[in-house]
Amino acid sequence: MDSKRAIELGAKIIEIQTLMIAYATDGRTSVQPAEYRELYPEVTIDLEDAKYANPNLHKSLEVFMAFCKLQEMSTYASRRVYVQELYADILLDLKRRQRHAPSSRNWSKANEALADELTPIRAQWLKAKNFIYSATPDFENSIKESISSIESSLMVLMNEPNGTLGKVIKKANLDADIERLITQAYGYASNKDFVRHGGTVESALSKAEAEFFLEFAAISIIYITNRSKKHDS
Repeated sequence: MDSKRAIELGAKIIEIQTLMIAYATDGRTSVQPAEYRELYPEVTIDLEDAKYANPNLHKSLEVFMAFCKLQEMSTYASRRVYVQELYADILLDLKRRQRHAPSSRNWSKANEALADELTPIRAQWLKAKNFIYSATPDFENSIKESISSIESSLMVLMNEPNGTLGKVIKKANLDADIERLITQAYGYASNKDFVRHGGTVESALSKAEAEFFLEFAAISIIYITNRSKKHDS
């Protein structure tokens, strides 16, 4: 996606957020539901073309309001925060694209591999990247999301929604040495303070480790999905 398209998509997302916030607070009008129904599929298609998972599952403003009531979001403030956070990771990445920030080739390939039933994992992958490059980076959570994206991919591909990496990886028919590498990476993350668990000492993890695991997750996802397709055929 070039800078121009990133700007256009960002504007559409802000437009749909504006409709959601107005309808759920004190700015409701009778024409907003129709405007939203027209804009929602357009944004969804643009997100798919840009290899993003659409985080907004509310296909109408009426469905969105029902969700707010179900989740007991009774205040205008809570509804605004929800809508703002809904697209936050995508808007941050679009800003990066507007500035022509470079991306690893493996990141793009991994994002392309996360298609069909794996599409929801793109959001997890995006969080891992944004935790590194946001204004207030969080390297521990980036590593957590990177490793979790590998685990989530295996859970979906092996049809084990309640499994763990240690269990589902045995079913994946991976090369034994690569299976060992992925398992060791998962163990590393589990043993580091503040990554998969809490900690009692200040973390020494840096951008270097976070970028390593983002790259490792990318090549692991590419390998796992290719292996799965070969196994199915």
